[in-house]
This record gives sequence, structure tokens and C-alpha cells, in this order.
Amino acid sequence: METVTDQVCTVIRQGILSGEYHGGYFLREDKLAQVLGVSLTPVREALRRLGVDGWLEPIPYRGYRVTSWTQEDIHEVFELRALLECHAARRAATRIRPPQLRRLKDIIDQEQVLLKTPGVSHCQQTQPNVEFHEIIMAAAGSRRLSRALESGLHGANYVRSTYGLDQAAMERASYQHRQIQEALALADADLVEALMYTHIMSVARSRPTAEIDAEANCVTTSPSPSY
Repeated sequence: METVTDQVCTVIRQGILSGEYHGGYFLREDKLAQVLGVSLTPVREALRRLGVDGWLEPIPYRGYRVTSWTQEDIHEVFELRALLECHAARRAATRIRPPQLRRLKDIIDQEQVLLKTPGVSHCQQTQPNVEFHEIIMAAAGSRRLSRALESGLHGANYVRSTYGLDQAAMERASYQHRQIQEALALADADLVEALMYTHIMSVARSRPTAEIDAEANCVTTSPSPSY
């Protein structure tokens, strides 16, 4: 069940997305509480949570400032993913278990349903995709690799780097997920690695070209791979 803090987080993220809260903008606890009609407690918790997840940065004696986000930041996220996720996929090819393969297939089927459902939000589309990549990371069987991926794929970095993809790009990403799952079932490490690279770079090329200070309408509190 969504809490008041969750609702405040959603409003702030939507404000960042719309440009109402641009990069460098300071958020005031008292003003937010007044506008949203809530007490200071959930506002403070929401700001703290968004700070941990990378949407905001705490500034001593001044509060929380919206973290700036540029095309260069997006490029860096995809460069990190191309380096690390392809290696994770290669490792997973010879380590993944049948239950994990079946779950990947179920996730792809779920993605197809969401793609055909009108009015589905980016947040709803995000959840199965997150799980798809988390399963591959888990199948790779490397805690060090997971920790290395965390810094580039956590919270705000994940959502910001995938927000704005159009329907065609989302459909292409889901199709590529199916190709990756099938290659994993064949235990073909070379093919899986190549498909993961193609997948990541395809999403990178599908991103809108205009610079965006911050993009998000959902967030996850655990390390979160993206499309």
C-alpha cells in the first residue's frame, strides 16, 4: 500500500520530469508540505529517500537540490553498462538455472502484455525490465560484478537513462530480451554477449537527443538495471 511518503516522492519526481524542478533547484520542506497538504515528516523522509537514490543532493544548511542531468551523464551510464553487463551476460550463459530461464520467458510475456495495454506508465513498464536484468546479474554469480554495476544502475541513473523511449523502442527492447533469453537457453556465451551489447547500444541510440536535466516518474530502492 502506498504511503504518504511514497506519494510525496512521486510528486517530486514528476516535478523533476516536467521541468518544474530543474537541475540546481532547491526544494524547501515547508513549501512542499504546504502545497501538498501534508506534514513535514513525510516530506523530510521523501527528500532523504530521493537523495539516497540520486534524484536530489543534500547541501549542508540549505536543504536538497535537484541533481543536474545531461546527455553526457546518460552516455556514461550506457558506457558502463556496455562494459559490465555484457560480461555479466557472458558469465550467465554457462551458469543460469532452468527456473531462471523460465522466469525470463515469463517476464518477456509480461512485457508484451504491457506494451499492448493503453496508458501504461514508464514505472509499470520498468518493473519487469528491472527483474529481467537482475536475474541475469544473479545468474552471473559474481558479487564483485554486481557491486560494480550498482553505481551506474542504481535509482535515478536507471530511470533517467531509459525515460523517453517511444513505443517502437520499447517493442524492440522486448524483442531483444527474447533473443537474449533464447541464447542463454543455448548456453552460447559469445552470442549472449553480442546480443547484450546490441541491446544496450540500441537503447542508447533510441534516447531522445535533447538534453534533459532530470527525468523520472518512478524509482527503485535496490540496484536496478535498465533496458
